[in-house]
Amino acid sequence: MPVTINDVAARAGVSKTTVSHYLNGRYDSMSKETRENIAQVVEELGYRPNALARSLKQKKTHTIGAIVANILNPFSTSIIRGVEDYCNQHGFSLILCNADEDPVKEREYLEVLADKQVDGLIINTTGYNNDLIKNLNLHLPVVLIDRKVPEINTDTVTSDSRKGVQLMIDHLIKLGRSEIAFFTMPYHEVSPRTERVLGYRQALASHGIACKPHLLVETVLDEAAVIRAVETVLASPEPPAAIFGANNLMTMAVVKALKKLNISIPRDIAVVGFDDWDWAELIDPPVTVVSQPTYAMGQEAATLLIKRLKSKRNSRKPAVILFDPELVIRKSCGE
Repeated sequence: MPVTINDVAARAGVSKTTVSHYLNGRYDSMSKETRENIAQVVEELGYRPNALARSLKQKKTHTIGAIVANILNPFSTSIIRGVEDYCNQHGFSLILCNADEDPVKEREYLEVLADKQVDGLIINTTGYNNDLIKNLNLHLPVVLIDRKVPEINTDTVTSDSRKGVQLMIDHLIKLGRSEIAFFTMPYHEVSPRTERVLGYRQALASHGIACKPHLLVETVLDEAAVIRAVETVLASPEPPAAIFGANNLMTMAVVKALKKLNISIPRDIAVVGFDDWDWAELIDPPVTVVSQPTYAMGQEAATLLIKRLKSKRNSRKPAVILFDPELVIRKSCGE
Protein backbone atom coordinates (compact mmCIF):
# COMPACT_ATOMS: atom_id res chain seq x y z
CA MET A 1 0.00 0.00 0.00
CA PRO A 2 1.22 3.54 -0.71
CA VAL A 3 2.50 5.54 2.23
CA THR A 4 0.07 8.25 3.38
CA ILE A 5 0.45 11.50 5.26
CA ASN A 6 -1.14 9.73 8.26
CA ASP A 7 1.72 7.20 8.22
CA VAL A 8 4.27 10.02 8.27
CA ALA A 9 2.48 11.78 11.15
CA ALA A 10 2.26 8.56 13.19
CA ARG A 11 5.93 7.68 12.73
CA ALA A 12 7.09 11.27 13.43
CA GLY A 13 4.82 11.59 16.49
CA VAL A 14 3.21 14.79 15.25
CA SER A 15 -0.19 15.76 13.93
CA LYS A 16 -1.26 15.40 10.30
CA THR A 17 -1.61 19.19 10.23
CA THR A 18 2.03 19.64 11.26
CA VAL A 19 3.17 17.31 8.49
CA SER A 20 0.98 19.20 6.03
CA HIS A 21 2.54 22.51 7.11
CA TYR A 22 6.00 21.01 6.62
CA LEU A 23 5.20 19.68 3.15
CA ASN A 24 3.86 23.08 2.10
CA GLY A 25 6.87 24.98 3.39
CA ARG A 26 5.08 26.71 6.26
CA TYR A 27 7.89 26.56 8.81
CA ASP A 28 7.33 29.82 10.69
CA SER A 29 6.04 28.26 13.92
CA MET A 30 7.88 24.94 13.58
CA SER A 31 11.09 24.13 15.42
CA LYS A 32 14.21 23.00 13.61
CA GLU A 33 14.03 19.65 15.42
CA THR A 34 10.46 19.04 14.22
CA ARG A 35 11.39 19.88 10.63
CA GLU A 36 14.39 17.56 10.70
CA ASN A 37 12.33 14.79 12.30
CA ILE A 38 9.60 14.98 9.63
CA ALA A 39 12.19 15.18 6.85
CA GLN A 40 13.88 12.02 8.14
CA VAL A 41 10.58 10.13 8.36
CA VAL A 42 9.54 11.25 4.86
CA GLU A 43 12.85 9.92 3.53
CA GLU A 44 12.68 6.65 5.49
CA LEU A 45 9.12 5.90 4.36
CA GLY A 46 9.69 7.12 0.81
CA TYR A 47 6.60 9.30 1.07
CA ARG A 48 5.65 11.29 -2.04
CA PRO A 49 2.74 13.74 -1.78
CA ASN A 50 0.07 13.48 -4.46
CA ALA A 51 0.88 16.72 -6.27
CA LEU A 52 -2.31 16.73 -8.34
CA ALA A 53 -4.60 16.14 -5.38
CA ARG A 54 -2.80 18.76 -3.33
CA SER A 55 -2.98 21.37 -6.08
CA LEU A 56 -6.71 20.75 -6.58
CA LYS A 57 -7.36 21.08 -2.87
CA GLN A 58 -5.24 24.17 -2.34
CA LYS A 59 -5.88 25.72 -5.76
CA LYS A 60 -2.10 25.98 -6.06
CA THR A 61 0.36 24.06 -8.20
CA HIS A 62 3.52 24.88 -6.23
CA THR A 63 5.04 25.68 -9.61
CA ILE A 64 6.78 28.88 -10.66
CA GLY A 65 7.30 29.95 -14.25
CA ALA A 66 10.48 31.75 -15.30
CA ILE A 67 11.10 33.41 -18.66
CA VAL A 68 14.58 34.59 -19.64
CA ALA A 69 15.36 36.73 -22.67
CA ASN A 70 18.28 34.53 -23.81
CA ILE A 71 19.25 31.23 -22.16
CA LEU A 72 22.60 31.26 -24.03
CA ASN A 73 23.64 34.31 -22.00
CA PRO A 74 25.72 33.17 -18.97
CA PHE A 75 24.01 35.96 -17.04
CA SER A 76 20.66 34.19 -17.48
CA THR A 77 22.12 30.80 -16.55
CA SER A 78 23.46 32.06 -13.24
CA ILE A 79 20.24 33.94 -12.46
CA ILE A 80 18.13 30.83 -13.06
CA ARG A 81 20.44 28.68 -10.95
CA GLY A 82 19.77 31.01 -8.02
CA VAL A 83 16.02 30.90 -8.67
CA GLU A 84 15.96 27.11 -9.02
CA ASP A 85 17.98 26.43 -5.88
CA TYR A 86 15.72 28.64 -3.76
CA CYS A 87 12.56 27.12 -5.23
CA ASN A 88 13.79 23.59 -4.56
CA GLN A 89 14.61 24.47 -0.97
CA HIS A 90 11.05 25.74 -0.44
CA GLY A 91 9.02 23.06 -2.17
CA PHE A 92 8.38 24.74 -5.53
CA SER A 93 9.00 23.35 -9.01
CA LEU A 94 10.29 25.57 -11.80
CA ILE A 95 9.23 25.74 -15.44
CA LEU A 96 11.91 27.54 -17.46
CA CYS A 97 11.17 29.20 -20.81
CA ASN A 98 13.64 30.84 -23.20
CA ALA A 99 12.20 33.81 -25.13
CA ASP A 100 15.32 33.92 -27.34
CA GLU A 101 15.03 37.75 -27.54
CA ASP A 102 11.79 37.21 -29.49
CA PRO A 103 8.74 39.17 -28.24
CA VAL A 104 6.33 36.84 -30.06
CA LYS A 105 7.88 33.78 -28.44
CA GLU A 106 7.84 35.51 -25.07
CA ARG A 107 4.14 36.33 -25.40
CA GLU A 108 3.35 32.71 -26.26
CA TYR A 109 5.22 31.51 -23.18
CA LEU A 110 3.40 34.01 -20.96
CA GLU A 111 0.09 32.65 -22.19
CA VAL A 112 1.19 29.00 -21.83
CA LEU A 113 2.41 29.52 -18.25
CA ALA A 114 -0.84 31.28 -17.33
CA ASP A 115 -2.81 28.36 -18.83
CA LYS A 116 -0.73 25.92 -16.77
CA GLN A 117 -1.81 27.88 -13.69
CA VAL A 118 1.65 28.53 -12.31
CA ASP A 119 1.54 30.22 -8.92
CA GLY A 120 3.80 33.08 -9.98
CA LEU A 121 6.21 34.36 -12.61
CA ILE A 122 9.81 35.56 -12.69
CA ILE A 123 10.50 37.42 -15.93
CA ASN A 124 13.59 38.81 -17.63
CA THR A 125 11.41 40.41 -20.28
CA THR A 126 12.27 41.44 -23.83
CA GLY A 127 10.45 44.72 -23.11
CA TYR A 128 7.72 44.36 -25.74
CA ASN A 129 4.98 42.56 -23.79
CA ASN A 130 4.49 44.91 -20.87
CA ASP A 131 0.75 45.12 -21.49
CA LEU A 132 0.28 41.38 -21.06
CA ILE A 133 2.61 41.18 -18.04
CA LYS A 134 0.74 44.06 -16.42
CA ASN A 135 -2.55 42.23 -16.93
CA LEU A 136 -1.17 38.92 -15.62
CA ASN A 137 0.12 40.72 -12.54
CA LEU A 138 -3.47 41.50 -11.59
CA HIS A 139 -4.11 37.78 -11.11
CA LEU A 140 -0.80 36.24 -10.01
CA PRO A 141 2.41 37.67 -8.56
CA VAL A 142 5.18 38.66 -10.95
CA VAL A 143 8.81 39.51 -10.18
CA LEU A 144 10.82 41.36 -12.82
CA ILE A 145 14.53 40.57 -12.87
CA ASP A 146 17.15 42.80 -14.50
CA ARG A 147 14.33 44.95 -15.84
CA LYS A 148 12.60 48.12 -14.66
CA VAL A 149 9.10 48.67 -16.03
CA PRO A 150 7.47 51.60 -14.16
CA GLU A 151 3.98 50.86 -15.50
CA ILE A 152 4.02 47.38 -13.92
CA ASN A 153 3.49 47.72 -10.19
CA THR A 154 5.44 44.69 -9.02
CA ASP A 155 8.59 43.48 -7.25
CA THR A 156 11.81 44.17 -9.16
CA VAL A 157 15.35 42.84 -8.77
CA THR A 158 18.19 44.46 -10.69
CA SER A 159 21.65 45.96 -10.27
CA ASP A 160 22.94 49.51 -10.48
CA SER A 161 23.95 49.68 -14.15
CA ARG A 162 24.98 53.33 -14.10
CA LYS A 163 27.23 52.76 -11.09
CA GLY A 164 28.87 49.82 -12.84
CA VAL A 165 29.55 51.82 -15.98
CA GLN A 166 30.97 54.67 -13.90
CA LEU A 167 33.37 52.27 -12.15
CA MET A 168 34.68 51.03 -15.49
CA ILE A 169 34.98 54.46 -17.13
CA ASP A 170 36.86 55.76 -14.06
CA HIS A 171 39.24 52.79 -14.31
CA LEU A 172 39.92 53.24 -18.03
CA ILE A 173 40.56 56.97 -17.69
CA LYS A 174 42.89 56.32 -14.75
CA LEU A 175 44.88 54.10 -17.14
CA GLY A 176 45.01 56.92 -19.70
CA ARG A 177 42.44 55.40 -22.06
CA SER A 178 39.98 58.28 -22.37
CA GLU A 179 38.81 57.53 -25.93
CA ILE A 180 36.27 54.81 -25.11
CA ALA A 181 33.87 53.17 -27.54
CA PHE A 182 30.70 51.67 -26.08
CA PHE A 183 29.23 48.71 -27.99
CA THR A 184 25.58 47.86 -27.28
CA MET A 185 22.77 45.89 -28.84
CA PRO A 186 19.55 47.81 -29.72
CA TYR A 187 18.55 49.19 -26.36
CA HIS A 188 15.43 51.34 -26.59
CA GLU A 189 13.00 48.88 -24.93
CA VAL A 190 15.37 47.22 -22.43
CA SER A 191 16.03 49.14 -19.22
CA PRO A 192 19.56 47.92 -18.31
CA ARG A 193 20.81 48.65 -21.84
CA THR A 194 19.21 52.11 -21.74
CA GLU A 195 20.71 52.79 -18.31
CA ARG A 196 24.16 51.66 -19.41
CA VAL A 197 24.10 53.99 -22.40
CA LEU A 198 22.98 56.82 -20.12
CA GLY A 199 25.65 55.79 -17.61
CA TYR A 200 28.28 55.90 -20.37
CA ARG A 201 27.30 59.45 -21.31
CA GLN A 202 27.20 60.58 -17.67
CA ALA A 203 30.48 58.92 -16.75
CA LEU A 204 32.29 60.60 -19.61
CA ALA A 205 30.71 63.94 -18.67
CA SER A 206 31.90 63.51 -15.06
CA HIS A 207 35.44 63.59 -16.48
CA GLY A 208 34.72 66.54 -18.75
CA ILE A 209 34.64 64.35 -21.87
CA ALA A 210 31.96 64.76 -24.53
CA CYS A 211 30.24 61.66 -25.88
CA LYS A 212 31.33 61.29 -29.51
CA PRO A 213 28.55 59.79 -31.66
CA HIS A 214 30.87 57.49 -33.62
CA LEU A 215 32.05 55.88 -30.36
CA LEU A 216 28.54 54.95 -29.22
CA VAL A 217 28.01 51.88 -31.39
CA GLU A 218 24.67 50.10 -31.64
CA THR A 219 24.83 46.77 -33.47
CA VAL A 220 22.98 43.49 -33.61
CA LEU A 221 24.69 40.50 -32.02
CA ASP A 222 25.82 38.92 -35.27
CA GLU A 223 29.45 37.98 -35.97
CA ALA A 224 29.67 39.75 -39.33
CA ALA A 225 27.87 42.83 -38.01
CA VAL A 226 30.16 43.14 -34.99
CA ILE A 227 33.27 42.71 -37.16
CA ARG A 228 32.02 45.50 -39.46
CA ALA A 229 31.30 47.73 -36.46
CA VAL A 230 34.77 47.13 -35.01
CA GLU A 231 36.43 47.82 -38.37
CA THR A 232 34.42 51.01 -38.81
CA VAL A 233 35.20 52.46 -35.40
CA LEU A 234 38.91 51.59 -35.63
CA ALA A 235 39.15 53.20 -39.09
CA SER A 236 37.58 56.47 -37.90
CA PRO A 237 39.69 59.66 -37.64
CA GLU A 238 39.46 59.39 -33.84
CA PRO A 239 39.72 55.66 -33.05
CA PRO A 240 39.14 54.49 -29.49
CA ALA A 241 41.79 53.34 -27.05
CA ALA A 242 39.27 50.94 -25.48
CA ILE A 243 36.04 49.13 -26.36
CA PHE A 244 33.47 48.61 -23.59
CA GLY A 245 30.91 45.84 -24.24
CA ALA A 246 27.46 46.55 -22.79
CA ASN A 247 26.97 42.91 -21.74
CA ASN A 248 28.95 39.68 -21.78
CA LEU A 249 27.62 38.49 -25.15
CA MET A 250 28.68 41.74 -26.79
CA THR A 251 32.07 41.66 -25.07
CA MET A 252 32.66 38.10 -26.28
CA ALA A 253 31.69 39.13 -29.81
CA VAL A 254 34.09 42.09 -29.73
CA VAL A 255 36.98 39.94 -28.47
CA LYS A 256 36.28 37.40 -31.22
CA ALA A 257 36.13 40.14 -33.86
CA LEU A 258 39.44 41.66 -32.77
CA LYS A 259 41.15 38.27 -32.85
CA LYS A 260 39.82 37.60 -36.36
CA LEU A 261 41.17 41.00 -37.42
CA ASN A 262 44.59 40.20 -35.82
CA ILE A 263 44.32 43.19 -33.50
CA SER A 264 46.19 42.68 -30.25
CA ILE A 265 44.51 43.11 -26.85
CA PRO A 266 45.60 45.20 -24.95
CA ARG A 267 48.60 46.35 -27.00
CA ASP A 268 46.50 47.80 -29.84
CA ILE A 269 43.27 48.36 -27.91
CA ALA A 270 41.81 47.55 -24.49
CA VAL A 271 38.60 45.55 -24.14
CA VAL A 272 36.31 45.56 -21.11
CA GLY A 273 32.78 44.41 -20.48
CA PHE A 274 29.68 44.60 -18.33
CA ASP A 275 28.88 41.15 -16.81
CA ASP A 276 31.32 38.44 -15.88
CA TRP A 277 31.41 34.93 -17.31
CA ASP A 278 33.61 31.85 -16.80
CA TRP A 279 35.75 32.31 -19.90
CA ALA A 280 36.44 35.98 -19.14
CA GLU A 281 39.29 34.98 -16.82
CA LEU A 282 40.49 32.08 -18.97
CA ILE A 283 40.90 33.65 -22.41
CA ASP A 284 44.11 35.45 -23.40
CA PRO A 285 44.21 38.07 -22.10
CA PRO A 286 41.68 37.73 -19.25
CA VAL A 287 39.01 40.40 -19.57
CA THR A 288 38.37 43.21 -17.07
CA VAL A 289 34.65 43.34 -16.30
CA VAL A 290 31.88 44.83 -14.21
CA SER A 291 30.49 41.85 -12.32
CA GLN A 292 26.90 41.52 -11.12
CA PRO A 293 25.94 39.16 -8.24
CA THR A 294 23.72 37.14 -10.57
CA TYR A 295 23.18 34.08 -8.38
CA ALA A 296 22.18 36.30 -5.44
CA MET A 297 19.84 38.25 -7.74
CA GLY A 298 18.11 35.00 -8.74
CA GLN A 299 17.80 33.95 -5.10
CA GLU A 300 16.32 37.33 -4.19
CA ALA A 301 13.79 37.18 -7.02
CA ALA A 302 12.60 33.75 -5.85
CA THR A 303 12.53 34.95 -2.24
CA LEU A 304 10.30 37.92 -3.09
CA LEU A 305 7.94 35.78 -5.17
CA ILE A 306 7.52 33.05 -2.57
CA LYS A 307 7.01 35.63 0.18
CA ARG A 308 4.32 37.19 -1.97
CA LEU A 309 2.69 33.78 -2.48
CA LYS A 310 2.62 33.11 1.26
CA SER A 311 1.14 36.47 2.18
CA LYS A 312 -1.79 38.56 1.07
CA ARG A 313 -0.78 39.97 -2.30
CA ASN A 314 -1.50 43.58 -1.40
CA SER A 315 -0.16 43.38 2.15
CA ARG A 316 3.07 45.19 1.23
CA LYS A 317 4.27 47.61 -1.40
CA PRO A 318 6.31 46.25 -4.32
CA ALA A 319 10.00 46.07 -3.50
CA VAL A 320 12.77 47.35 -5.75
CA ILE A 321 16.00 45.55 -4.87
CA LEU A 322 19.12 47.17 -6.34
CA PHE A 323 22.37 45.19 -6.10
CA ASP A 324 25.80 46.80 -6.33
CA PRO A 325 28.11 45.67 -9.16
CA GLU A 326 31.85 45.26 -8.68
CA LEU A 327 34.87 45.97 -10.85
CA VAL A 328 36.96 42.86 -11.56
CA ILE A 329 40.38 43.90 -12.86
CA ARG A 330 42.24 41.49 -15.14
CA LYS A 331 44.71 42.09 -17.98
CA SER A 332 42.72 43.23 -21.01
CA CYS A 333 43.56 46.90 -20.36
CA GLY A 334 47.28 46.30 -19.79
CA GLU A 335 46.89 46.46 -16.01
